[in-house]
Amino acid sequence: MAKIGLNNFRYSILTEAEDGAPTYAGAKKPAKAIDCKVNIENNSAELYADDGLAESDYSFKKGTASITIDEDNDEMMSEMLGHTIDKETGEMVRKDTDTAPFIGFGRIISKLVGGVQKYKVEFLPKVKFAEPSQEDTTKGESVEFKTTTLEGTVMKLADGTWSRTKTFTDKQEAITYLESLLAKTA
Repeated sequence: MAKIGLNNFRYSILTEAEDGAPTYAGAKKPAKAIDCKVNIENNSAELYADDGLAESDYSFKKGTASITIDEDNDEMMSEMLGHTIDKETGEMVRKDTDTAPFIGFGRIISKLVGGVQKYKVEFLPKVKFAEPSQEDTTKGESVEFKTTTLEGTVMKLADGTWSRTKTFTDKQEAITYLESLLAKTA
């Protein structure tokens, strides 16, 4: 299997009910996908007894997600980071009291398996992104593109779910599935 592409980032605001059941506000596309890195941190505990390993735990602890997008439009950034858009001026206003919401986040990874193109949906049901760093430079003798990278913490839902994946042979089916995970409910 060879990964050959990345596309179709989708996100939605997550609300968890008192019983822990997740609901989402409907799939949105933040911008075009450039890069995505997900690093998982596992618990690591080993118990030795009678001169040997008797028990071990390598379960999910938390993770980090780093996504690079081609456009940092104010509406999407304000929603993902908990900022507001002033209705009169159209300005995005950042305050020190703003709190980023939990969101569901997914993407589609294109891959080649035995000469057949496939599309793998990777979905993180609970992520909280942080304010990105900004780096800008003047245009010199040649143009250099700059992009925005958002970094967030991957967490598990109340039922322990921290990731979902499914692979398709049809790209539109993969997109439909990803959007269904973030579908607006009642």
